[in-house]
Amino acid sequence: GTHSIKLFIAEEDKDDIKLLESLKNVVPLGDDTFFRDRIGPETINRTVAILEKYKEKLKEYEITNVKVIATTAVREAANRDAFVDAISRRTGLNIEVLTVGDVIYYIDTYLYQKLKGRYPIHEKNLIIAELGAGSLDISVMSQGYTLMNAGLPLGSIRIKQLLGKLDGSFLENYEAVAESVANELSSLKNEMPAIKIDDVILIEETHSSYLSRLLTDNKPQDSFFELKEEDSAKLLNLFLEKNIEDLASAYKIPSENAATFPGYAIVLNAMVKLSENKNIHILDVPLAEAVLADM
Repeated sequence: GTHSIKLFIAEEDKDDIKLLESLKNVVPLGDDTFFRDRIGPETINRTVAILEKYKEKLKEYEITNVKVIATTAVREAANRDAFVDAISRRTGLNIEVLTVGDVIYYIDTYLYQKLKGRYPIHEKNLIIAELGAGSLDISVMSQGYTLMNAGLPLGSIRIKQLLGKLDGSFLENYEAVAESVANELSSLKNEMPAIKIDDVILIEETHSSYLSRLLTDNKPQDSFFELKEEDSAKLLNLFLEKNIEDLASAYKIPSENAATFPGYAIVLNAMVKLSENKNIHILDVPLAEAVLADM
């Protein structure tokens, strides 16, 4: 990922998967790519060390079916091929660098299976999106068919970096970034097929689990956390009116997640306007879990 390397181990459980163990190590691959265009030697060495440690865990479980995936930070690195080759030579693990289409394929397949009988995902016109630290990957779908894929540079860490680089007040910086995000999504909307979008489904694993703490009148419904336009405005105002550290303490949000919450709120506030219903169905699902289900 953009700021961490994770290991997920699971086994088949009838028609589903059962997660046995997960590990996470922070490695800021995105800082290298987004600031310097390439992944540096030190980051490569850290990546190798973590993957070697993960290989030991795989041996403990006698795992033979392994898939190593990378997303935006590797996909956009100028030395992507050299990075992938170095990891392969030094660890024996082959990295599959996912395109936007790959990401959405895994998410769509997983959602169809997970929501079968509860939400007719292949009977609606949808925007399905995966928001990561480095990008917002979007697919426009009609009755289960993909009409358009797009990857936008609107990841939560990217927006945090942009907010930090501007030299105005927090409110001025927010307004500039919010306008930039709105312009990105407006351009996307102009390129989209002329269909009525029934719903927006957003997959996001870093911030969504805290939404019910911040928006106490709104609770998850039938696997989804449904965010309406007024909810997204309320969420955004929370981060504009109060100090981030105070919010993190009051709502028991880890400081690293709280720091990227304003960017997340800005994206939600823009995305909620893309559907006819002016709402977003949010699921707290790791991309890795979708890939495991596909395996």
